[in-house]
Amino acid sequence: MQQSNPTQPAAPTAPAAPAAIMPTAPKKATIGFVLSLVGAVFILVQGVVRIFRGEALTFLGSDTIRLRVLSGLRVEAVGAIAMVFAIIILVGAYFIYHVGTETAGGIIVLIFAALSIITGGGWLIGFILGIIGGIMGLLKK
Repeated sequence: MQQSNPTQPAAPTAPAAPAAIMPTAPKKATIGFVLSLVGAVFILVQGVVRIFRGEALTFLGSDTIRLRVLSGLRVEAVGAIAMVFAIIILVGAYFIYHVGTETAGGIIVLIFAALSIITGGGWLIGFILGIIGGIMGLLKK
């Protein structure tokens, strides 16, 4: 029988296998998406209010609204343009949320949030949130 000699170094062993590397999901630009989405909602709501010319807020519960709805609505062009800008910003927010299209979405949101200022920009809050959301989308955050 051969006994091991404590003065001799131990035989080299094979290196340990690396731990299984789990693939990580790509990070989504959630902050940019949420800010763009909220900004678009503000712009959309302001567009709807402009279409109703603010009368829905002024005469709540009155016969004037009932008569206006039944006889048809007169669409104000600025409100319709604001709604179009808001829908395009929503499309940009969708692009920001999907991996690989954040840059295109950020550019869309930036352009149309900046253009929304001519329609009121969602009481300016929608404009500001849209700009910040578009920047965050470009930064992929």
